[in-house]
Amino acid sequence: MDLYDSAVRTLSALVIVLGLMGVATWVFRRFGTPRWLTGGPASPIRVVATTSLGPRKAISLVSVGGELLIVGTGATDVVPLGRVRHPERVLASLGSSAVEGARSVGDRQRFSGDQGLSE
Repeated sequence: MDLYDSAVRTLSALVIVLGLMGVATWVFRRFGTPRWLTGGPASPIRVVATTSLGPRKAISLVSVGGELLIVGTGATDVVPLGRVRHPERVLASLGSSAVEGARSVGDRQRFSGDQGLSE
C-alpha cells in the first residue's frame, strides 16, 4: 500500500502543479504580463489587434507614438499598409480593452480630418 499511496501523492502533486501553470499561462495571455515581472515600463509600441489572412500572413493594427498604423506581415517581412486618421473611432469599435491599451502608450491626443487611411 505504501507504493500506491506514494504514486497517488506524486501524481496529485503533478496535476496540481500543471494546473497552476495552465492557469498562470491563461492569465498572462488574457491580461498581459505584469510590469513587475518584465522589469520595465510599458513599450511605446503596442499591437492593438491582429487578424490572420492565411498561413503565416496577417494584418495588424499597431499603436506607435500616438498613431495607429496598419501593417501586413508575412513569413519574412513586414509591410506598412497605411495610417488611421481617426484612431478613436477604430479603437471604439474594437472595445474598451483595446482603447485602454492604446491610450496607455500615449494616444491621448485628439485627431481631426476625414475618416479613413492615409498613406
